[in-house]
Amino acid sequence: MKKLIFSLLLAAGFAQLADAQQDAMYNMYMFNGLYLNPAYAGSQDVINMMGIFRNQWTGLDGAPRTVNISVDAPLRRDQYALGGTISNDRLGLTNMFSATGAFAYRIKIKGDNIIALGVQAGFTYYQQRNTEAITVDPNTLTSNYDPTFSVNQNLWLPNVGAGIYAYGKKYFIGLSVPHLVPFSLNHNWQVSTSTSVAHQYNQYLLTAGYVFGKEASIVKFRPSFLMKYQQGLRYNVPDFDFNAGLLFIDRIWLIVGLQTGGEANNVLGSNTDPANAKKFGLEGVIGMIQAKITPQLSVGYAYHYSLSGIRAYETGTHEVMVGYQFWYNKKRFVTPRYVKYF
Repeated sequence: MKKLIFSLLLAAGFAQLADAQQDAMYNMYMFNGLYLNPAYAGSQDVINMMGIFRNQWTGLDGAPRTVNISVDAPLRRDQYALGGTISNDRLGLTNMFSATGAFAYRIKIKGDNIIALGVQAGFTYYQQRNTEAITVDPNTLTSNYDPTFSVNQNLWLPNVGAGIYAYGKKYFIGLSVPHLVPFSLNHNWQVSTSTSVAHQYNQYLLTAGYVFGKEASIVKFRPSFLMKYQQGLRYNVPDFDFNAGLLFIDRIWLIVGLQTGGEANNVLGSNTDPANAKKFGLEGVIGMIQAKITPQLSVGYAYHYSLSGIRAYETGTHEVMVGYQFWYNKKRFVTPRYVKYF
């Protein structure tokens, strides 16, 4: 029952405000670049594999749980790179599985500075598992058969995206559009041009970061941010992730962050009246740690504490990441100039 109520509340809130975050986003986005931007492929100069598990809003039955695995590598000619991501996002009765391939064309401009152009293509498989719902008669509070939930629904949708990514030894900046083909769905989960109840809008992502500190410094400072802007919002207010990280002995990251929720702050919150809805607000605070256990293996953990109205129903969001790099040259890790900050 809780799972059904939660799913319906989210669906109703997102449909009413038309501001739902359409793709799962991660607090540890700075370690998961390929998921945000296809032009990121090959930027680590090795075969780079990354996995992240996100358990959002712990304690809420039916809350989102997301797994993402990505791998990318430059080809023998460093001018080109390939990558791929798979992800599975479960929210209440809805499950979304996505697979995407990426290609990047890299241009060296001066020294270690590179500008990469990337494209991606893939698909998303949507499943609405209605038969798992437990329906209850509101008058007797007993289980009740509801034909609305007697049939599961499935849908395949293609997706293409593009991005640009510029980076050097101590900086990066990227702009991407993960969805270039918008879709609308009607009540029967069919692609529609009118009377839609759900719409896939274009989403624009801007990321940037810089590392302060000399090569020999034991501690270095790295601020970074992620801006997410989605078409179709009532007030056209983007969301932001601001992060400040300290790198110790080029192996351990300690990071704190702030996340703004924009209009999404009002879903399940106290200001659900459109007349009183917040146009912008602080959604949560984040703490992260990432460590390079060996020259190839890295692990990390992030905790997100919500400051929006939903905090009364959950106990926080957890993320765990594992990264591994294959086919590396030992010189890359013992020579300071080969240390990667992004």
